[in-house]
Amino acid sequence: MRLRVSDIPDEGIRLHEPADLGEVFAEDGWTLDRVDLSIARRGGEVAVAGSFGVTARLTCSRCLEPLRATVAPEVDFCLQPCPTAHEEVELGRDDLEVDFYREDTLDVAGLVRSEAELALPMKPLCRADCRGLCPTCGANRNLTSCGCGAPRIDPRLAPLEALKRRD
Repeated sequence: MRLRVSDIPDEGIRLHEPADLGEVFAEDGWTLDRVDLSIARRGGEVAVAGSFGVTARLTCSRCLEPLRATVAPEVDFCLQPCPTAHEEVELGRDDLEVDFYREDTLDVAGLVRSEAELALPMKPLCRADCRGLCPTCGANRNLTSCGCGAPRIDPRLAPLEALKRRD
C-alpha cells in the first residue's frame, strides 16, 4: 500500500484490516495476521504508530528444520521528506526513530515489512532445547542419537582444553 502524503486527511488514517495493506510479503509462508496502525500528517512529517502481527516461516539455526515464528512489533516513529541532494541533514540522538519518505509517497507495506524483519529473532530455534545437527555425520540429534561420540579435539587446541579443565 502506497499513500500520497499530501492526501492524508487532517484526522489521519486508521488501518485495522490486513487486506487494507495489500500484499506485504513476497515470500511464501509469511502472513500479516493483524494490523492496528494510525497514520497522521503533521505538516511535512508523517507519524506512524500502532502494532501488527506477522507469522513467518523460518529455519531453525541449529537443526535446519522449518518452523513458524510469530512477531508482534509495536511501532512509533516519524517520517520526514527526504532531503534533496544539495541539502544536508544532521541527525541527533533524538532522531533515531526518524526515517524518510520520497516524492510525497509513503510505502506503508514496506514499513510493515521492514519492521517485521527487524523483530524476528537473530537465531531462530525450533525449541529452546534444540540439540542441532551432529557435526560428524549430520544427523538431527532431536530425532535420533548417532553413534559418533564426542568430536576429537584438534591437537593444536589441546593446551586450551587443559586450561578449561583446570578452571
